[in-house]
Amino acid sequence: MKTPQILTALFPLIFTLPALANTNLSEPEQKIKVATPKKAEQAVAPLGQNALPMNITEEDLKNNPTLTQQLLIQAIYARDAQLIEKLLAVYKTFPENDRLLVQFAEAKHAAFSGELSQAIRVYREMLAERADLNPVRIELAIALFQDKQNTAATEQFQKALSDPATPAPVQQLINAYLEALQERDAWQISASAYYVRDTNVNNTGDSRNIEQTGYVKNDDMMPQTAHGIAYNFSLGKDFNLGNRYYLAFENELFGKSYWDNHDYDDIYNRTSLGLRYKTAQSTLSLMPFYEKHWYGGESYQWANGARLELNHWLNPNWQLSTAAEYSKQRYFDNQAQNGNTKLVSATLVWARTPRQFFYLGGDFNRETTRVKQYGSDTKSLRLGWGQEWSKGISSRLGFGFSQRHYKDEAVLGGLIALGKVRKDRIFNVNLTLWKRDWHVFGITPKLQFSYRKQKSNIPTLYSYDRQNLNLIFEKSF
Repeated sequence: MKTPQILTALFPLIFTLPALANTNLSEPEQKIKVATPKKAEQAVAPLGQNALPMNITEEDLKNNPTLTQQLLIQAIYARDAQLIEKLLAVYKTFPENDRLLVQFAEAKHAAFSGELSQAIRVYREMLAERADLNPVRIELAIALFQDKQNTAATEQFQKALSDPATPAPVQQLINAYLEALQERDAWQISASAYYVRDTNVNNTGDSRNIEQTGYVKNDDMMPQTAHGIAYNFSLGKDFNLGNRYYLAFENELFGKSYWDNHDYDDIYNRTSLGLRYKTAQSTLSLMPFYEKHWYGGESYQWANGARLELNHWLNPNWQLSTAAEYSKQRYFDNQAQNGNTKLVSATLVWARTPRQFFYLGGDFNRETTRVKQYGSDTKSLRLGWGQEWSKGISSRLGFGFSQRHYKDEAVLGGLIALGKVRKDRIFNVNLTLWKRDWHVFGITPKLQFSYRKQKSNIPTLYSYDRQNLNLIFEKSF
């Protein structure tokens, strides 16, 4: 079989890619699964996993170049990296082997083994010699897609489409990839809102007495009730700068507005602009940011800093996410709290099946302030479980525990010495339920129960518990 015939026959192999997609692809990327694998004609018995057909020995291969070539093509179709390696070692010993088939097999072996950079290099070498090898160009585009080189992948897919010899089914698959690339590069927007009834909006203890000081709280220091709307809005976009490099923009807005107690209206916004480096398994981000916090309708605090993040898939089922952040914070009315914060965080996710995942995470946050009593160290532990049930029901359950230790003896209002260094323990539980096929104008309703309990060694001021049941309306664009 001559080289052009071999590579034309390899067009069906392109259809094996949807089955090759990693389990960690985002939802838009799953659209590449629209194509149905097309079975190649087999001149010999089907291959077993990592094994030759039972009636064929290695000696048979060494004495039959045609048979070895046919089996090598089948091994590529079967996406069997180990068998490709075995057959390729034999095939390369033949003096009249097909060099382009050898290169193609080497590139596919690299791609199946997760060595995308090696696969991309070999495909480009083949195209440099024979620019008319459209099947190779498509495989190059697929490898670039998996390696998150969006601009280069789009260019190669579009070139492949321009070839009139490209079969219609392959054109459909290419168009599915191009659509996935458009969604991958599109603005990512999400929003949610829900009604809030908070019986302790100021997060304070319900005792009138302030410890053993002899002072008594006035009404404003007692738990306050408020009714309103909580909301959040986020948008972001990654602009491909070439190869695996991206300019990343993000903005996150969270807020609560109480129509009967505006003194506790709370708005927080963070804007980030930085660089990202992406591969098939990892995303590394360096994101400088500016944030501002409004409270009670007035400017309360602002900060700027930078966040370094690394998300890496250890294998198709395990992901490790880490982050480190530094920020300088300034308060408009209380300069005693001016200072900086340092945060480190790590989360391990186990995607046990497509319908179930678990996570375990830990955080350490250090806040250093001008007046030491406002500074603190906070250690946190998080764990959770996500599940897709039958009849379209989904659930997310999360638990959290934190210990926060302050740096100096607490003095209330700068006047009342409380005689203790404040220490808090915080417990959180969140349960969210929704039905995956319930949508109203693209908006998904979710029922969320949340519980928070804070136990402080200064209980009359800082110990409290709060529970809420909310109906959240959420939409992603």
